[in-house]
Amino acid sequence: MKIPNESRASIKELFNDPRIPGQIDVTTSVMARIKQNKEGFFVKYKVSILVAIGLFASITTGYAAVHYYQLKNPQGDVIYQEKDVSQSTVNTVQKPDSEMEAFLKKRWEIEDRLEPGTAVAAYIVPHNPNKRVITITKPFEYETWAALQEKVAKQAIVPKALPGGFEFLNGKVETGVKREYSKEALYQQAENNKKEYVEQPLERTNEMDYVDATYQAGERYVNVHISNFDDAVGNTVYTANLDKQKKEIVKVGQLEILYTEEDRGDRVDKEMVWVMETAGKQVQYRVSSSGAVLNKNNVEKFVKAFLPATK
Repeated sequence: MKIPNESRASIKELFNDPRIPGQIDVTTSVMARIKQNKEGFFVKYKVSILVAIGLFASITTGYAAVHYYQLKNPQGDVIYQEKDVSQSTVNTVQKPDSEMEAFLKKRWEIEDRLEPGTAVAAYIVPHNPNKRVITITKPFEYETWAALQEKVAKQAIVPKALPGGFEFLNGKVETGVKREYSKEALYQQAENNKKEYVEQPLERTNEMDYVDATYQAGERYVNVHISNFDDAVGNTVYTANLDKQKKEIVKVGQLEILYTEEDRGDRVDKEMVWVMETAGKQVQYRVSSSGAVLNKNNVEKFVKAFLPATK
């Protein structure tokens, strides 16, 4: 059960196009939602990221959701805020034109051919009137906890196991990228070689962008998403269908956790999210599963698996 993901910077570059309305809000919150759903949403339903943004913004059309949820640190500062997506600055893009769809299709094809842990600056010639050069990355993939932990180091707390007999199954780590390339050199290379696209390998940094890990116990799974929350605008996450979700703030010591349940008809999705400082940065921890694995009464057990004092 692996969940491919997308780096924030590489997706942001896709929006530098005059055919897309201004003020599209591609914050950490929206990016995290896109990351977590790429396999089930983009691949299964064959829709582009622009359509996804439009859906995230339009799903709640007709609802006047004005409430929001906040998590605070012991000093009373808001470190995480969750609002309905209708309250964001996102503009809906119901359907991109055929040229943009073709450009995005080629972009996904290039990513699929990349080796895990690699990154490239790519210039796609067709369907690219503004001659954009985009960064495409594929996260590092790990089949053992020890290897993933070595990559993450002290930037995040990734448990080897979780309560209920859940053992690490596999995971991915996305890190920063050094965007050091010459657009003109790529243009010239494409022209000289008459290629549909050209690419230049890029170096990675050691700074964690996000970690995705899957834990398994029999036929049950728990997904963990850990991301750098330092760049979250206003510490705010925008969520679709907020009015249909049951939420409650639970305290574990001085740490506040937002616990969520959402009935999707055939299953009930459950999630707990919190933000805490790790290695000098604000880091978001998100634990999710379906069915009876998570509940309000075992929030403390799961959260403590991520706390340094209990390790």
